[in-house]
Amino acid sequence: MSKFLDTYFIDFKSVLDDFLKNEQNVAFLNEAVLILEETRKSKKMIYLVGNGGSSAIAEHMAIDLTKNAGLRAIAISGSPMLTTFANDFGYEKVFQKPIESFGNEGDILIAISSSGASVNILNACEAARRQKMKIITFSAFKKDNPLRQKGDLNLWVDSKAFGYVELIHNLLIHYINDSIIGAAEYMIR
Repeated sequence: MSKFLDTYFIDFKSVLDDFLKNEQNVAFLNEAVLILEETRKSKKMIYLVGNGGSSAIAEHMAIDLTKNAGLRAIAISGSPMLTTFANDFGYEKVFQKPIESFGNEGDILIAISSSGASVNILNACEAARRQKMKIITFSAFKKDNPLRQKGDLNLWVDSKAFGYVELIHNLLIHYINDSIIGAAEYMIR
């Protein structure tokens, strides 16, 4: 058990360090901050989507982006909405249909998928593109996953470990949120 404990955190740090050593990742992170800051001025919406753990990240970060950064953000995750669209159109369109219904030109879609291959997330990106929305993706696993081809900014974590990937995706969005606020430690407003 001790050996696993030792290597677990060393491996996590290595994955995070590798992500941050990539100049394109750092540039995309900084550009994501600017794009989201712009939505505050333009009063545009930010929609977040994900499945499973990525859905939890989307919900959590929609709250933080709204409450702490003063942005207009919402996760497409409520049971009545999801079950209605899944029942009527199939699970592959569960995020696509809300984007088609609510998304407007200049809004932002943040798509989170560890595998980068979830059909419902890919369909949401295609709907966002048709709506002339900007798309920021968070993915991992295979370097050539389909989600990386869908975004204006694509943040990819080089790992196949769900825990590492979900923690780093959450950390990256927290970084974006805290950059907009201008501090990593802040009082509740």
